[in-house]
Amino acid sequence: MTLRTATDPGDYRSLLWRPPPELRWGLGAAVAVVVFFALEPLVPVWLAALGVHLSATGGLAIGLAAYALAVVYAVVVSRRLGLGSLRRDYGLAIRPVDLGIGVLAAIGVEIVRVISGVVLAQATPARPTTNVHLAGSTAGNVVLGVVAVLIAPAVEELVTRGMLMRAIRAAIVRRTPEPSEGRRHLAVDVSVLLSAAVFTALHLHEAPDLVTGVALVLGIFPIGLVVAWLATRTGRLGPGIVTHALVNALALAAALSLSG
Repeated sequence: MTLRTATDPGDYRSLLWRPPPELRWGLGAAVAVVVFFALEPLVPVWLAALGVHLSATGGLAIGLAAYALAVVYAVVVSRRLGLGSLRRDYGLAIRPVDLGIGVLAAIGVEIVRVISGVVLAQATPARPTTNVHLAGSTAGNVVLGVVAVLIAPAVEELVTRGMLMRAIRAAIVRRTPEPSEGRRHLAVDVSVLLSAAVFTALHLHEAPDLVTGVALVLGIFPIGLVVAWLATRTGRLGPGIVTHALVNALALAAALSLSG
């Protein structure tokens, strides 16, 4: 991955980037919130074991609560162990240009997803099921749309790119006092790939069968790679949030059109 030739080690876009000494959060803090999201889908299972069966609205409520807790956690980590700024700690910033970047990136991602879908269809007669579960009412679908298009992309990018990806890169460059150029490139590449892999894994609970799981990997991993590259290349989460939001919006629109 080629980064800008910025010479400021405090600029995440630069290959010379190194986390400042006052930034004390790292992999531990990032992994904690990732594990939290990995366990969140088990809540309905635990409740069902207790005899409590959630409706679609109840599932949305749990998801919203999880997103809210993740945001609060990120703020607390930033203020107590970081630089006290979501922009400086995680790159949480959006600029007008990010809308154009996100549109182009979303188009590219959708092309890759369509090609992957065609290849999968040729490889097996089984067909994957959708991972978009509509609420069953207009009001519920409106709430679902707000969560899927506005809330989920922002929070998931904050966690997987803002925290996890930066923590991975920081952990690698911090291992030596003066990391070589090769190690710096390794830190960038590993952080992008691992954050995309974790992002994909966090969605696999949505797959009820193997074919759907493969389809999810083929569809979600490219999104993770693209938005991770954008976050690294621009130093901001904005382009990735827009890309993520547009992809989710298209998936929701497709599900709504098929349900009609």
